[in-house]
Amino acid sequence: MKYRIRLDTMSDVNKFVKIATKYPGKIMLSDGENFTVSGKSLLGAMYTMEWDQVFCESETEIYRLIKDFIVDESDPNIEE
Repeated sequence: MKYRIRLDTMSDVNKFVKIATKYPGKIMLSDGENFTVSGKSLLGAMYTMEWDQVFCESETEIYRLIKDFIVDESDPNIEE
């Protein structure tokens, strides 16, 4: 599964990593093109704050775990 997410603040990063580390499966964050880091790595997740867009990828369905971070593509306040 792949979802576009937002990690705008250190609080977001900390919350996301805390959730991801409790999940037994693999969770990766990518910019959709060149870079991929572990979603369970605080340093890696901090690095994503510099990216224009962030995608969360997992082998299994994790929507319910990360729903608070998922970007609603129809939201007019989301900058592309």
